[in-house]
Amino acid sequence: MDKHQSENGTLKWSHGFLAVVLLLLLFSLQLLSLVTSQYIVLYLQKDMFPNSTLSSSNVSACNFNTSTEEYRERTAVQKAASKFNIYKTLAENLPALIISGITGGLSDKYGRRRILVLSISLTMLLGCLNSIIIYLQINIYYFLISFFIYSLGGGFYGTLSICFAYMSDVTDPGKQRTLMITLLEASLGIGSAASGFFSGFIIDSVGFFYASICVCAAAFCSMLVVVLFLPNSRPPNMLLSGTSTIENASASFVFYFRASPKRHKYILAIIIFMSSTLSLLGKSNIEILYQLNAPFCWTSVKVGYYSAISNSARMILGVACVKILQKFFMEESVAILSGVSGMAASIVEAFAINDVMLFLVPVIGFLGTLVIPMTRSILSKLTPADRQGALFAGVAVVEITSNLGSNIGASSVYIATVGAMRGFVFLVFAGLSFLTTCLLLIYRIINRGSKTGTLPDVTKDITSTQILTDHEGE
Repeated sequence: MDKHQSENGTLKWSHGFLAVVLLLLLFSLQLLSLVTSQYIVLYLQKDMFPNSTLSSSNVSACNFNTSTEEYRERTAVQKAASKFNIYKTLAENLPALIISGITGGLSDKYGRRRILVLSISLTMLLGCLNSIIIYLQINIYYFLISFFIYSLGGGFYGTLSICFAYMSDVTDPGKQRTLMITLLEASLGIGSAASGFFSGFIIDSVGFFYASICVCAAAFCSMLVVVLFLPNSRPPNMLLSGTSTIENASASFVFYFRASPKRHKYILAIIIFMSSTLSLLGKSNIEILYQLNAPFCWTSVKVGYYSAISNSARMILGVACVKILQKFFMEESVAILSGVSGMAASIVEAFAINDVMLFLVPVIGFLGTLVIPMTRSILSKLTPADRQGALFAGVAVVEITSNLGSNIGASSVYIATVGAMRGFVFLVFAGLSFLTTCLLLIYRIINRGSKTGTLPDVTKDITSTQILTDHEGE
């Protein structure tokens, strides 16, 4: 990689270690999500129905006859797991909602690496605490303590906001930023896909405890890369000073409230961002429960395969297709295609009756997440270089809020409808994707008379969804 002088410093090949950091971190968090979600279902099966066939070693039967006792027990476990997911979502998101609004401004003041080390250290601690809970086989509600502690570092989205700000520090909009952000996108996709692919084998081979130990090890390796190899993104003289914590927090939201020529653009972009994240972030936990339920009754290996295929399609293939789509469409058009793709995938998932239909879902929805990174990019381009950390901190707060609402809402809908129509919750997600598409159409109409760049201008700053949403298991 050639050196490139940005507004704040020189882009060096060593800055690419941030991709390694994210790859290892996403591997850790995705594995954590898959392990925790499946362990919770297994624990509840044994706790609620210790003498049932659901708790025995012979789980090959998958009875979908609604009049059987097995079906009623399985539905009860699904509802209990969904209820627990609501508590877990609150534990890991409410503190992060406050902290992430501060950490971005603090990273502008003290540097990105220090905040990254803190956040990743708490991820490692989360994996270790969960390992102890699994090993001792104590009540799963102790998980809430470990997720609360983890959230004190800003959580997953807080960490991502620092990474996005880091890349904004060392690049100018253009080919170099496209290269670096694409590298981050690829690392996120590879880390998530690898975790999904190997998770089933790890769980089947060594059990949930050692799989959770692997979470700690991956997070520890990610932290080592930050400490040993990742350079500072900004020279000391470029760090902000003399700002209070309150000022740091308020700086994350001033873009949307202070009168300026760009204010309406900020507001419209953040509304689109919120609606799109609501349509995506709450799906992962529900998908795992959906796959473990009749008529699928998937094993850990199958759940892992689906996760690997889904993340690969959305975060690698989807991003790669941007380069093709940019030759023919404007940014709003591609975002609309993204909304339609996500809506179609959710509808197919809602009415899936066999494995083939479920595995078609990530194929149909591989463009579904593009609207999120494109919106991040638009916001980044509107913002001065010395306020990127504050901007992405505010975006992280919105994303955490959406994650909170999406997960709680999805779990509540699933609890209410799983007995009558198990896939109804995905129709709700389809409706949210439809809303996002309508908002994008409004955005296109409003901006029709103004200068609108081609997609390459928007995808200069293309950043990750999350994913992980799958973390939101996150």
